Amino acid sequence: MGTVETVFATVVGVLAAAAVIGALVYAITWEVAAIRRVLAAHRDRAGNRPLTDEDFWRQQRALNEPQEP
Repeated sequence: MGTVETVFATVVGVLAAAAVIGALVYAITWEVAAIRRVLAAHRDRAGNRPLTDEDFWRQQRALNEPQEP
């Protein structure tokens, strides 16, 4: 094994690496959650959009077509 300084430097280096990896995992998790929130908000808002003429006529065709037994 090395001197006390070498062991101390190794321990500090390993702890610093663990801290950097933990920070990266935290940041990536935070970004994934933010993207999911944005997508969920967009999906909720998309359901409340006003009907276009094409949507109106699609609904009319669906209501007026005879149903198959």
